[in-house]
Amino acid sequence: MENTGLRDWLEPPEQRGSHWFQKRGRVFEGILNSMLSKEEMEARTSMRPSGEEIDGSFAIGDNFYLLEAKWHASPIPASALYSFKGKVDGKLIGTIGVFFSMSDYSTDAVDALLNGKELNLILFGHNDLLLIEDGKITFREAMRVKRRYAASYGQPFYPLETYFSETKLANLDIKTQTQRQKWSILVEGEDDVRTIQVLLGRFDISAQFNVVPAGGQLAVAQLAEHLINNNKTNVAAIITPISDPDIQQEQIKRINEIGAELIVLKQDIELWLDNYVSVEYHNAAFALSDRNGKMARRYARNADLEKLITENPSFSELMLKLGAKPKSTGPSSDF
Repeated sequence: MENTGLRDWLEPPEQRGSHWFQKRGRVFEGILNSMLSKEEMEARTSMRPSGEEIDGSFAIGDNFYLLEAKWHASPIPASALYSFKGKVDGKLIGTIGVFFSMSDYSTDAVDALLNGKELNLILFGHNDLLLIEDGKITFREAMRVKRRYAASYGQPFYPLETYFSETKLANLDIKTQTQRQKWSILVEGEDDVRTIQVLLGRFDISAQFNVVPAGGQLAVAQLAEHLINNNKTNVAAIITPISDPDIQQEQIKRINEIGAELIVLKQDIELWLDNYVSVEYHNAAFALSDRNGKMARRYARNADLEKLITENPSFSELMLKLGAKPKSTGPSSDF
């Protein structure tokens, strides 16, 4: 157990009991402590009885942060962030809380924080933690990047993958930047990233692109604005219905005003793609696990691309601008 990393614990084995998750929690605590202690951050963490939750604090210079960490089977809901925010609100004015989730966040969880009067949380997802563990970025630098984005845009979640894609773009030669062949495709959540990557993997695409999670529905417009203003890059945004139609229209207007390509879906991504798989495939896949967005990825692998492009003009326009053509192979029939 001493030599294992976070990746070794990403998928539970088929035969496991509750003790396996408790063991994973202890490993998570050890790795988190190691990350913080390696950079002399005075880490203080402790397990909760369930074995899957950690709380504590750490320091960067004279600044002290409360931390909470969870590694659950499902994405962290809004209630968990509200609960942690309540703890932070009760501490010294100016205290910031840092939430680490190896199970990422539900789409509405991050949006829920934006409804409050004061933003005092910084969020790390599982990809952020893997990048730190792999030595791609120090924890101190990750905190600096996330705090700066939160201060500039009022957003608690900024994926480090997006930061790296920005850095890579900044290092491209001037000619490449002028041609603006680099695309950032924004989606609302981490599961959406994997689904759209699977879908686009079925195309031959000439443009450079990456798929970026905004962390919530209400975060898409601000991240799009940041990428366009700071990197002079092409941005496309895929958004799904928001319960409040006025807020939806406000988001659409803002994204259009900043000049991003916009694909507005009438359903969430899984249901959207479900419209383009055969009835036979839908029925065969219906009883399978949907853990971590697996069903949406199955639909992405098996959707009828010609029908999808024909019936979605905005998506078809984006594919045209990406220089995308469907690969000769058809649906995978993969379960």
